[in-house]
Order: sequence, then C-alpha cells, then structure tokens
Amino acid sequence: MRTNAAVRAMLATALSGSVLPLAACNSNPPAAEASADATGDATDVLIDAPAPLPSVDASAAASAGIAAGLDMGALTERRDPERVLRYYANALRVGDWVDAARAWSLDAQMTPEKLKGEFGGQTSPKIAVGKGDTEGAAGSLYYEAPIVVDFADGRPSKRGTIVLRRVNDVPGASEEQLNWRIERTSTLVQ
Repeated sequence: MRTNAAVRAMLATALSGSVLPLAACNSNPPAAEASADATGDATDVLIDAPAPLPSVDASAAASAGIAAGLDMGALTERRDPERVLRYYANALRVGDWVDAARAWSLDAQMTPEKLKGEFGGQTSPKIAVGKGDTEGAAGSLYYEAPIVVDFADGRPSKRGTIVLRRVNDVPGASEEQLNWRIERTSTLVQ
C-alpha cells in the first residue's frame, strides 16, 4: 500500500509533466512545489488551482495534421503521387482518419468513419506501397501502385492496388482536380 507522501509525489510528477506543453504556448502553468524529507520522499505538495484551459477537441488537433506530424503539403502535390501515398499511409498509421480522408478525391466520398471502420482497431495498421506506374487517359493522369495492409491484432492482411488520379492541366480545372488524390483501392484479404 502506498503512503500519502508517495501518492502526492506521483501526483506532483504527473501534474508537472502535463503542464510542460503549456509553456510553449506562452501560458502560465500552475506552480507545483514539493518538499522532501531525509529519505527523499515528498511530504507536502502544494498545487495552486490551475487556470481553466481552453477546450481542445483532440480530433480537431489531429485533423490539422499537427499531432501526427503529417506532410500537409502532400495534399497540394501535382508532380509526385508517391508523396500523397506516404501522407495517406502515415495518417492511417497514427489513426488520423480525418486527414487520411483528405487524401481521397471528393468523388470517392471517403469519410473518416469509413476509414476508421476499415483500419481502426487496437493496433495501427502497417501499410506498404510499392512502386507504381503513371498512365494518361482522356485529360487525366492515373498512378496505380501495389498496396499491402498488415494488422498486428490478428486481422488478416489485405493486398491489392491503390489508384490516384489528377487532371492533366486542363484549362478550367479546379485546384482539387489538379492535385493527386486517391480515386479507388481494390484489396483482397490474404
């Protein structure tokens, strides 16, 4: 059984660790003071009541790609479809369903909920994308690459292809159409 002093010391450590990110935000973190007795155990912990923190929606932070460290510039990529695939694989790996859905074309109607249903679970999927080929057709460019999705939680692996598309600099094309986006995947359970 833990003593009150040990519990207070753990609480002080936990609280001091949780306020470190606030220092980078020019916030004044709550002060925590502890005194130690001769054995090194904290005996008294005085914690000022913390100022109320602004409400932060974790999904909103993740959707900005900040939490995952995603290459958000990939969403405006026009030359390298593999950059978009790396972005997509990384977003899935960290469970950032909102940003992963942004890699899809609007016509695909991919949603964060669909991606979470397919790739979510107790462990992150491992996604390997092979070297693909680019072909042109009717004013568009297509990039097709092999893809393998492995799950560490016992679900069967999936193998297949992933296809990206962009409009080939056609006059009047929107920004969205000029950027590489995932159009479709076809995977089978292995």
